[in-house]
Amino acid sequence: MVAEKSTFDLQLDLDEKKDLAIIEELRSRSKDYRDLEKKLTDYFSKKYGSEFGGSVVFEYDPTDNSMTMTCLDQERIFDIDDELPEISMHLKFLRKSALRKEK
Repeated sequence: MVAEKSTFDLQLDLDEKKDLAIIEELRSRSKDYRDLEKKLTDYFSKKYGSEFGGSVVFEYDPTDNSMTMTCLDQERIFDIDDELPEISMHLKFLRKSALRKEK
């Protein structure tokens, strides 16, 4: 028997899909990766900052062509070419983890 998803889990799934679309849109509209870094930071800090202690910060590292996301005192490195879509999945995981810690 498959358990039904909670309203929160359904919202997480919906947010993940929207976030993935936003990441792709911001990437296509960015002039370079420094611009993308700023846009991702601005967007996700505004959207999830209250859940993550104020901010979700992205930093581009040209030496290994990666984007580092920092929030909740954690860092995750995403390869620019292959892993940027995983940002939405990781944010979903962090939000779910933060909720569990609150309980």
